[in-house]
Amino acid sequence: MASWPLSSPQAAAAFCYPHAYSCDPLRLAAEAASAGVCCVINMGVAEINVGGVRIRVLGKGHASLVVAGLTFNGQVVAVKVRRTDSKRSSLEGEGRLLEVASRAGASPAPLYYSKDLIVMEYVGDVSLERVLRASPLPLLRRSLLEAVRTARALDAVKILHAELHRPLRNVFYPRWPSSPKAVIIDLESSSRGCGNVNKVLSFMIARGLLRGQAVEALRSLLREYRLAGCPRDLYVMIEEKLDQAFTT
Repeated sequence: MASWPLSSPQAAAAFCYPHAYSCDPLRLAAEAASAGVCCVINMGVAEINVGGVRIRVLGKGHASLVVAGLTFNGQVVAVKVRRTDSKRSSLEGEGRLLEVASRAGASPAPLYYSKDLIVMEYVGDVSLERVLRASPLPLLRRSLLEAVRTARALDAVKILHAELHRPLRNVFYPRWPSSPKAVIIDLESSSRGCGNVNKVLSFMIARGLLRGQAVEALRSLLREYRLAGCPRDLYVMIEEKLDQAFTT
């Protein structure tokens, strides 16, 4: 897999997407280097093209993109870069939320963050979308349960993810299949609040992953859970109902 130094045109394309004329790639390269990053890696599901220079990236959103990076000690990391046309003035708010969420075990830990960059742990390429396509039933059940538990960890620290009603590419499994432990990425549009468990379970119900009479009981518990501010005792009752609702 190809990698390039931070002084390369490929790194400049990632740092200055989509408008190179309004960006100083050398400044961002120096900042990334100070955070311990030495190279960018040509890896990911999307591709960008800046002035004819192409590089694959881990993700691309309206406000930022995420490129794989390599640290000076050989660790693969994810480097989130604020787009040059972003309406967001800074990534620092997301960095602070990642600190809180990662301490709760819900998200990758940020190793560095600033106005323009976040360097964080790399979570791999196994998303909930991939798990749903390729998992045997026992592992699928455990993986779905871990997704719900991770959503609960966000609820416990009052971080409400904006996109978890469509969690397929926001839930990842860094050590799958040896461990179904999940993490949630992309806190960019998150706010203070709770209801992540509701979003994840509503998605599972809509996809037919949870069925039977227990689903109605789950819906009732979820309404009560959110209205009450997501207390732990109600979450315990929700998780007890989950085993009855998984499809066979």
